[in-house]
Amino acid sequence: MKNKKVLVTGSCGFIFSNFMRKVMREQEQYQFVSIDRVLAPYNIYNIKANSDHPFYMGDIADEQFIENVFQIEKPDIIIHGAAESFVDDSIKSAGPFIHSNVVGTQVLVDAALRHNVNRFVYISTDEVYGQLQPGDPSWNENTPINPRNPYSASKASGELIVKAANQTHGLNYIITRCCNNYGPSQPYRNLVPKIIYSMKNNKPIPIHGSGKQFREWIFVEDHCSAIMKIVNENIVNETFNVGSGVEFTNLEMINHISLLLNQKPEIKFVKDRPGHDFRYSVDCRKLHQLGWSPSFSFEDGLKKCVDWYLENDFYWHQQIKSK
Repeated sequence: MKNKKVLVTGSCGFIFSNFMRKVMREQEQYQFVSIDRVLAPYNIYNIKANSDHPFYMGDIADEQFIENVFQIEKPDIIIHGAAESFVDDSIKSAGPFIHSNVVGTQVLVDAALRHNVNRFVYISTDEVYGQLQPGDPSWNENTPINPRNPYSASKASGELIVKAANQTHGLNYIITRCCNNYGPSQPYRNLVPKIIYSMKNNKPIPIHGSGKQFREWIFVEDHCSAIMKIVNENIVNETFNVGSGVEFTNLEMINHISLLLNQKPEIKFVKDRPGHDFRYSVDCRKLHQLGWSPSFSFEDGLKKCVDWYLENDFYWHQQIKSK
């Protein structure tokens, strides 16, 4: 009996380039195929993560492209991680987020239904829940979603598309909602690499508002292992939060990184983002019941992350030059 074939979307992005590196080492029971647009120059680095399996360069919202891939590869499982994901960009222009995160998801769902895909795993975000205040209990999977910016609204829309396909056509799905990721090959625009870059180049670190917004942080490899744990359990039609239980303010994250770099940070407070969510925190007891827990402590994960950027500073320099 042949191994099941898994089609992964967004495999040149931050999370799913790390995912491909991990699963190609560890998940011999599957055949992997992947898709990415490779629009950003820095993503060329991540093509290496896709060099030892069939890789297709194209837009998930392109119906003919997706149909061609499905006809050739005949996947059993879809792990849909491709997305526009930077909140600031969604505030400036929501159109690309609707194109990729809503239209692209619908195109993939339609193809999955035509080709009788066994399971559709939709990678969402904890941002669909909205925001919490200090002292509020963490979100569980039954918490009503309440997106507050165009990015999170587009991801919530993708969730609804997937669930509607289940109710109307019987599509088997899984939805995951993960907290903030950090780790190797994350775009410079994100907080952790921006802190490292700024400090190593003696530049002020730009921080929105007061910097006292809380985020829950998980090392990217732990997010990847959680996804595969859920896939391997052969569960369908469920939603899972993915998190670490570790929360810090943006200012506290700066302090943690400055200790690793043994350097005093310079902070530049900038105008706050419109509708800036104050706090995110997810309850992961449902996922823990499957036997999953993070493998990396925050300290070990952050050190591994910082070391990677110090050893691979070409990655952010390439991004800065392309801006």
